[in-house]
Amino acid sequence: MASITELKLSINHNHTTKTATPLVTGKIAFSAYELNQMKEGLKFRLKVQLWGEDSGLTGADDYLYTFDKIIYYPDKSPTALESFTFEKTLGEGLLDEDLGTDEVYAKALLSNLYTLVTVKKSSNIVTHSF
Repeated sequence: MASITELKLSINHNHTTKTATPLVTGKIAFSAYELNQMKEGLKFRLKVQLWGEDSGLTGADDYLYTFDKIIYYPDKSPTALESFTFEKTLGEGLLDEDLGTDEVYAKALLSNLYTLVTVKKSSNIVTHSF
């Protein structure tokens, strides 16, 4: 199955406008077999979500947001290593998931649309008060 690599989250916080702009970048590595199967019609779908790390009462992380953008592979020029970028300006309250300091990370989900197998990868954690 294809793998997600180099997943990175950065967040630009504008205190004046009370907005935050998360930027998620990463790469997907497809095997030679998958590249060949994509020529025959195999498709993949990439979604990215934002989560709040939580070690509170339940320890369950908090779902925060799913980017509107969805990327389908193959694109017009499929290669073994594909780069991707997701960026969106949001109200800062959306990322305010804890009292005090917030811990936010991105989760990329790559689904094989034939087998329905999904690979998940989490990014670095951004610690900030939103």
